[in-house]
Amino acid sequence: MTRRLLPFALLPVVALGLSHQEVFAEDEDTVIILNPITVVGTKRDEDPFEVDGMIAVVEPEELYSRDFLMVDQLDRVFADVNIRQRSSRAYTNVTIRGQSSVDFYNPTTQIYIDGLPQDQTLFGQLLPQALEQVELLYGPQGTLYGRGAVGGVFNIVTRKPDNVLSADATGSYGNLQHDGALLVNIPLVDEMLFADFALAGMKEQGEYRQAVTNKAIGDSNIWNGRARLRYAPYDSPWDIMVTAAHDDVSSDEEQYVQAFNIERRIALPVSSQYTLDTNSYSATVSYDLGFAELTSFTGYQDRDLDRTIFGSYTPETQWTLSEEVRLATVPDDERAIDYVVGLYAQRLDFERNVPAAFQTSQQTIDTYAVFGEATWHATDRLDVTPGLRFDYERADATAVGAVTLSNSDSWSAVSPKFALGYALEDDWRVYGLYSTGFKAGGFTRNVSPANIAFSYDPQYTHNFEVGTKLMALDGLLEFSAAAYYNITKDYQLFVGLQPNQYLQNVGEVEGRGIDFMLTAYPTDQLAVTGNLAFNNTEFTEYANPTTPGVDLTGNTVPYAPPVTANLNVVYDLDIAPRNGDLAVHGGITYVGEIYFDETNTIGQGGYTLLDAGITWTFNENVSASAYIDNITDKTYAVYGFNGGPFLGNLFQLGEGRNYGARLTLSF
Repeated sequence: MTRRLLPFALLPVVALGLSHQEVFAEDEDTVIILNPITVVGTKRDEDPFEVDGMIAVVEPEELYSRDFLMVDQLDRVFADVNIRQRSSRAYTNVTIRGQSSVDFYNPTTQIYIDGLPQDQTLFGQLLPQALEQVELLYGPQGTLYGRGAVGGVFNIVTRKPDNVLSADATGSYGNLQHDGALLVNIPLVDEMLFADFALAGMKEQGEYRQAVTNKAIGDSNIWNGRARLRYAPYDSPWDIMVTAAHDDVSSDEEQYVQAFNIERRIALPVSSQYTLDTNSYSATVSYDLGFAELTSFTGYQDRDLDRTIFGSYTPETQWTLSEEVRLATVPDDERAIDYVVGLYAQRLDFERNVPAAFQTSQQTIDTYAVFGEATWHATDRLDVTPGLRFDYERADATAVGAVTLSNSDSWSAVSPKFALGYALEDDWRVYGLYSTGFKAGGFTRNVSPANIAFSYDPQYTHNFEVGTKLMALDGLLEFSAAAYYNITKDYQLFVGLQPNQYLQNVGEVEGRGIDFMLTAYPTDQLAVTGNLAFNNTEFTEYANPTTPGVDLTGNTVPYAPPVTANLNVVYDLDIAPRNGDLAVHGGITYVGEIYFDETNTIGQGGYTLLDAGITWTFNENVSASAYIDNITDKTYAVYGFNGGPFLGNLFQLGEGRNYGARLTLSF
């Protein structure tokens, strides 16, 4: 597939490169001012155009204008990404470039907020307030981020508390959800000490009906609060920020429908609900050395998942303590070598209970790593970037009850990286990249008598990528394309029958594909962003220990759609300046056929979601908008499994038509 599509990926770039000065016919008086963007996901400030690898950045305006407020809505704006709940938001599946998060507890995509790793149960939560931008680093990011960054890394950046007294409030009311949020920024000591406080909540109305009572079910209540204190004296090298946050979810969204009831959304009459409480505490300390910045990131998160699924009560608790210290150069056009080096350590403690089976499972996992990456600016056009990371991990597992287990093991991994980037012109760049990633081995957390094995080996991914990036018309046109091929050894997959699935190695997986990303401003009133991705990720060797003799070689990996695409168009209407600005937008998202199991017998056909809206900005303090998502009220499945001979295939469904209005005030 890569060989067939690669020429088509490069043809548009060649055409644009040869004629980029004539792409748009603009009026001489037209002036469009674009804010410069830098990314920090590479762990040092960089221009994303100069990063030799696929990277994308979305600013909050693009999300908020479409009323996208949740982490699991980011696939509507990024290329080659699919994010859907799987059973519940606590087990949200994230697939990037075919690398799906089939592991409920250690997904193949990581999410960081302001440099700190997040518990995987937060992947379906509200985006943080004071959002500055969301960065996506594609492909294995093992060199900088270690285990669990095989598909990539979402790096969410927020605006720090500052010296301006301000407040922002927003609220919406719609047919399926109501939400509100407040953010207050307070300078406590002028040009020295600052604080901000945030509170947000959302109530979602379920769309299922209970089979026996016909009662409406599937509601969710989400709220979070955050307080931050920042010490950053003017003209001082110190920048210190401490954060405390709490997230709370209560929901009965874990409902399942049989195939013949999908359109009616009639759910099985079984007890399923959960509460999820998460506490997060962190301290970030930075010191500017002039030539580089030394930063310490300390984070602690604990979460309590109190869950009943299909009438089975299976509560879980987990806490994680992490520390990263790194030294990274600051931007300097005269420097021949830019670099980042660091140390990382983490302890994770997990417990899962199944009271009905008198089963308790506990694990303690310790991780240590040292990493480094450098970019040598060999010439004014050629960059060479090598990187290397060494990880060591130890897991201690115990279980008591129906199954008694006491064991420990350790693993290590070396994750190299090498990239070459060359500027054909100042605004046209090509690159080649080799990167690696891994998921650590361990012991299954879902211990039951159905397990035939409790341990599994690490999986390793090797990725090869070539790409190109183009900027034209002073940044009014940006285009990028990348072709990739990756191979994963000892692929980890949940095996067995629900609800007793557990993690094992099942063989080898290969993925190949092409990504396209486009941002254009044809006029001062029109903005267009679009992404298109083709992917083929399949089992090339299959050996499932629970089904010996069954060969699924050639089957598509679960949750890896072959095509994903999205397009958003925003048009500013001409109205009198005293009446503010009025903008309309329309969005399209397409997800190709997707399978929920490795046999490729349970899945969802390709579907398209449409959204539209209008935003009126009276001034910098007042704005209002109306939105409608899933305009056609498309019914589609996001998760499914075989419930046995009596129930057949069971499915969870995506959100139907959602519309409402929002008011935002700033002071």
